Amino acid sequence: MVFDYHIHSQYSGDIPAGKGSTVNELCEAAIQKGFREIAITDHCDIDGVYYGAFPKLDIAGVYRDIVKARAQYAGRLNILFGIEIGQAWHMPKEAKFLIDRFEFDYVIGSVHSVRGILDFADLKMREMSDGELLALWEKYIGEMKELLDWGYFSTLAHITYPYRYLKFAGRESLIDLEKKGRAYFEDILKKAIEKGVSLEVNTSGLRQGLGQTLPNTDLIKFYKELGGEMITIGSDAHHARNLGADIRETAELLKSLGFQYITRYQDRKPYMQKID
Repeated sequence: MVFDYHIHSQYSGDIPAGKGSTVNELCEAAIQKGFREIAITDHCDIDGVYYGAFPKLDIAGVYRDIVKARAQYAGRLNILFGIEIGQAWHMPKEAKFLIDRFEFDYVIGSVHSVRGILDFADLKMREMSDGELLALWEKYIGEMKELLDWGYFSTLAHITYPYRYLKFAGRESLIDLEKKGRAYFEDILKKAIEKGVSLEVNTSGLRQGLGQTLPNTDLIKFYKELGGEMITIGSDAHHARNLGADIRETAELLKSLGFQYITRYQDRKPYMQKID
């Protein structure tokens, strides 16, 4: 039994109008690909929404569509009502109020930017100095710790997120993730374990030219060595065609690394599902 716990619908603010998939289209794709459970987790980078950099997420609209889909696909597909909160620690009270206002099954905590920038995806990294990029990386690590201190979420997503854009810019050697990754992320992984926050293995890097999941295999191994057991898998699909991409293969990887269970959620409460 496999699950995709990171999927974006047409409501997601980072998807241009007319380019995304409806909740029903995502459900149809999930069923066709043999999935029995998915989580719709549209973006809400709360600071960006507040300052007008991103459109406001129509959470009520997403929920309405999910309720209809649950009735339509009952017995064939379990659909979790989720959200991906970006930079919650920038506006912690507002983020908590939003989460408490709706009946979410599952909340993803993400760091897409640090104070002073909008998103790592928008930076012209080829034009930036080594010092500037390293300073941003250190801020990123620090703000992820702030997110965990806030802690009002289910899973910690794509913890090596800036690496994607460093790689695309040919600047990934600056941080040397292969050799220094454990040192960068040891405190973060330990804190996630302490807080009872699951670690997401995001498969998007496998289809986007990174050749690795986010985090990479070594960091997943390290998480296990530190005592981590709670783990989710998400495709980070922004269209139905990418739903479930590399999920099964990643589940097999986790099994080979000694993980016996995938973490599932209902009403924001975790429970463990044995990897088949």
